[in-house]
This record gives sequence, C-alpha cells and structure tokens, in this order.
Amino acid sequence: MSKMLKKADIVLIVLLFLVSLLPLTKFGQPGPACYAEIRQDGKVIQHIRLTGHIGITEMTIPFPLKGTEKHNLIRIENEQIAVRDADCPDKICVQTGAISQPGEIIACLPHKLIIEIKSE
Repeated sequence: MSKMLKKADIVLIVLLFLVSLLPLTKFGQPGPACYAEIRQDGKVIQHIRLTGHIGITEMTIPFPLKGTEKHNLIRIENEQIAVRDADCPDKICVQTGAISQPGEIIACLPHKLIIEIKSE
C-alpha cells in the first residue's frame, strides 16, 4: 500500500527545512572585531587588534616611578592578551590571566595601567 504526500505535507517539509537554516544566518557572519586598549595614567597609549591575531607578541610597558623605572610585560597570544610579568608588589595584574572578551579588564593599580577589551 503506497502513501501519497499531500500538498500540505510538502509545504510543511519545505518550511521545516527553511527554519532549520535560520541559525546559519546568525552564526555564519563574523562578530565585531575586538581590540585591546592600553591606558596608563589615564592616557591611551596603544590599541592592539586581537581579532585575527595569530602567534605570540610580547611588549614591555615602562612606567617611571619616583626615580626608578617599573615595567609590565604584556603578552598577546592568538586572540588573548595578558600581563605575564610585572614588578609591582601585589602582582594582581599577572594573576588575572588572559582576557579576550569585550568588557574584560586587567588593572595594575601601582603602575596606573589598565588593559580593556573593546569591540568595534
């Protein structure tokens, strides 16, 4: 005994197929690009694009403090940024770890350094 599909069945199948493709429209598009904004003593000293960053880049941010020069060693690895080393007394900035999402912040208060992730 063979069953025939009715027009309503075909319409329902096509409709369900189209609904199943909806998530591709959201996930197929890239999100906004992210960058790290590095501020020291309230002034923006550098913008670093994180989206699409491949590999490892390290830089030292010096901070003169009462006749001596202190530093923060910043590491950008792929699309994350972290403070790898600092000569501040508490090292909270190092313990924060890597950040990569908009709104996340690393702060080194003794050196007046703020790293914030922002999106374009």
